[in-house]
Amino acid sequence: MSIKKDLISIILMVMLLIVLYNSDNQYITVVCCLSFIAMFAQTRVELNRVRNKEVEEQRKFFIEVLTHDLKTPTLAQLRGLELLQDEKFGKFSNDQKEVLIQIKESCSYVLEMISKVLRIYKLEKGQAEVLYENVSLEDILLQSFSKLDLYAKEKGVEFVYLATGINTELEAEKSDIKMVIENLLMNAILYSRYGEKIFVKFKKVAHSLKFEIITKGMVLSERECKRMFNISCGNVPNYSIIGQDISLYLCKIIADCYRGKVYVESDGEMYNKFTLELPLVNSQEPNLLQSMIMSY
Repeated sequence: MSIKKDLISIILMVMLLIVLYNSDNQYITVVCCLSFIAMFAQTRVELNRVRNKEVEEQRKFFIEVLTHDLKTPTLAQLRGLELLQDEKFGKFSNDQKEVLIQIKESCSYVLEMISKVLRIYKLEKGQAEVLYENVSLEDILLQSFSKLDLYAKEKGVEFVYLATGINTELEAEKSDIKMVIENLLMNAILYSRYGEKIFVKFKKVAHSLKFEIITKGMVLSERECKRMFNISCGNVPNYSIIGQDISLYLCKIIADCYRGKVYVESDGEMYNKFTLELPLVNSQEPNLLQSMIMSY
């Protein structure tokens, strides 16, 4: 069918050229020119449609590979490692146990990254269900402190929570907000100097709740601040660890989904401030992006 359409288009274009060449009538010339423009526009639209279809098929294939060919084997590896750690197949020396722990952490990290990419895809395509519930950001924050305590100690940094006593409950899906807070805290650890303190606080502004992280260390430029949470800009800092750009982009996608925003500011000398701002009440109909990728 496509070949026939192409042949018909070529024949029509040749006929129009012949008419245009042999005609001295201005009206016919205008009609021929408009016909050329219309045919060219139609061809462009058709090419874009085919290209978009191919891109979408590639995305679906990529997601299927992540879900079935990578996620499933990674889960199987983790289960096998857990059996080895429980010494179901024999005793291990301390050195061997340490190696098993490192391998398990690596597999867990791969599984986490796969889950993040899948979540980004589903949110962007409007395929993710968001289960609203009343969640306390303060509770999630304290849980995140415990989870990231080892990473903080390795960097020699300390979290300082400036509690203000305000109500930090809002409507959201707990797993989404937990991912954002953990990613932002981990990012704060990376950008802090060794031995510094990371200050964390909540602030209410109108009908929104702000979660702020203030770090002292690697100062970000204005350009980096604008592009920090948007990997589509292709501007990932050279000192970003593996997978950190995906984690930050996920923060942005989730913030957009909840009609909020996430951004970073710097005084240009010493301090960086990472902010997550979310509405206290959502409409129970999450904003599933509809191709809206904003830069802050």
